[in-house]
Amino acid sequence: MLMVVFGAGASYDSIPHVRSPNAPYRLPLGDQLFDDRVDFSKWIERFKRCNAVIPYLRNLPQGSSVESQLEGLRKEAETNPTRHKQLSAVQFYLQSMIWECEDNWNREQAKGVSNYKTLLDQIESWRREVNETVCFVTFNYDRMLENALLDVDINIQNIGDYVKSEAYKIIKLHGSVDWGHEVATELDIAGRRYLDVANDLIERRSFLRVSEDFCIVLGRLGSEDSIDVDDPGPPVFPALAIPVENKQDYECPEEQIKVLQTCIPKVTKMVLIGWRATETHFLELLKARLRKKITVKAVNGGQKSEKETVNRLASALDQAGISTAPVPSNVGFSDFVISRQIEGFLRS
Repeated sequence: MLMVVFGAGASYDSIPHVRSPNAPYRLPLGDQLFDDRVDFSKWIERFKRCNAVIPYLRNLPQGSSVESQLEGLRKEAETNPTRHKQLSAVQFYLQSMIWECEDNWNREQAKGVSNYKTLLDQIESWRREVNETVCFVTFNYDRMLENALLDVDINIQNIGDYVKSEAYKIIKLHGSVDWGHEVATELDIAGRRYLDVANDLIERRSFLRVSEDFCIVLGRLGSEDSIDVDDPGPPVFPALAIPVENKQDYECPEEQIKVLQTCIPKVTKMVLIGWRATETHFLELLKARLRKKITVKAVNGGQKSEKETVNRLASALDQAGISTAPVPSNVGFSDFVISRQIEGFLRS
């Protein structure tokens, strides 16, 4: 079985030939999530509870990262209740910001073209030859992968659709901008703005009963649109894992986790695209369930970054006696799909 793992670098480099790091609406890398962009600042302003911690996330000390800063804030929440509200505001910010950023990226830059679609086209040709299931694992919140899957007639309308196909299994371990958890509350939301309801939920976070079940969200939870008066439904909390350094749990439906656990022992080839192999929880799962040897191709934008990723993966798996056979790519996502490197890798 082929497993393809996507990290933030995949969506950052999701359109071929967009070389400028400052391209408008480019989907951000982890340390860029709170950049001082006009469109990002708009959402930061709307979720005022996160305003106080933004300087920590924009002015990173040397050797630090957004993830390590958020990890520190999460630990401080053990003794500072205000941190819970601030981190909840971060979740709402990420949901609305990335949703809008992705929409603009697709409309203004992609014009229907993406490296995800081209990669899937190349995989699908091979998959039909061998009649094999492919497992996609993504740590990204955006829906670039879901949009590409439409080209192979997979249209995700509900949570179950992610793993329903026999051809492709899609696992989103850190949540998605269009996932939510329903909230049980007496809060009257009919006719109110989504933004106002979101800020009410942030203030009440410590007292809310949030469902563990996942539902599909149809828009930005920080929108200024009004909620349907006749059929408002329950309020919804974003199903996004805060990007902290030491993630304890997945933000993912149990059904997807079970499918992933079933897929991993069958994996013989792995392609890592824009993923740095730093998610300890996932590495532990691979170590526990992989076979004794896999062939790996890392696509991280260059030889140095690729080598670091493969070494981190190998270091984790070596402890369980699992050997990795790296196959060099030395390119980023765009050049990887344009040069059709995956075709030779799959057929080797």
